[in-house]
Amino acid sequence: MLFPSVPGVEFDALTVAMILAVFFVGGLGKGAIGFGLPIIVISLLSSFVPVSFGIALNAIPPVLLNVWQATHKASVVSNARRIWPVLLGLGLGIAATTFIVTDVSPNLLLGFTGLVILVFCANSIWGMSFTIPKKREKPLGLIIGSLCGILGGLTSVSVPPFLAFLVSLKLPKDEFVSTLGLYFVTASVCLIIAFSSVGLLTLAFIPLATACTAVTAIGMWCGIKVRDKLDQKKFYNAVLAMLALISLNLVRRAVF
Repeated sequence: MLFPSVPGVEFDALTVAMILAVFFVGGLGKGAIGFGLPIIVISLLSSFVPVSFGIALNAIPPVLLNVWQATHKASVVSNARRIWPVLLGLGLGIAATTFIVTDVSPNLLLGFTGLVILVFCANSIWGMSFTIPKKREKPLGLIIGSLCGILGGLTSVSVPPFLAFLVSLKLPKDEFVSTLGLYFVTASVCLIIAFSSVGLLTLAFIPLATACTAVTAIGMWCGIKVRDKLDQKKFYNAVLAMLALISLNLVRRAVF
């Protein structure tokens, strides 16, 4: 079977071409600024296929691509030593959402997170410096990781709090992107396990997910070429602009 069985979706040539085009655009954004693949993909796919299908399909391509991102121009070991509390909290947060029943509305959580990140973006744009002290980096990282895990387990969108955390560390652009890749590898593996355990993701997704991975890789390669032409200031401005758009979309989803 080349395609999974999805109620209401016929995998004709046009639909498949549109799915692949969405993943190429997502890869382009990810290559340029290091993130945005799931948000771009899920936002665009949801206009013509069920959201649950987009979430499940998006779980597979990031695994290999994020390994590439995590190892590109940086030390995985060094990055892991710095953000291991975030990764630990991420795994615990995702696991918690699969074992507990909560009455908290995912939209309410998304909206709250969006407002917090918007405040952070406004603070950065207005020029007020915010830096996390070295001694508080790991304790705060565990809290941030746990929030990301709970948010990701409930909604599949986990990265905004971690992005704010990373920007506050004032990392060089290549280290920033590779650290994001390491985070995404961990998040992808955790989500694949969680989605598979509840039947949202099955082996029938593999053929289409493989094709999506290939076109996403091409998009990432093009995006990396764009990133190489950006200086540090323009890079962070691009990150903040994307983060602000993501946050506005989170607030919109909470309200509408």
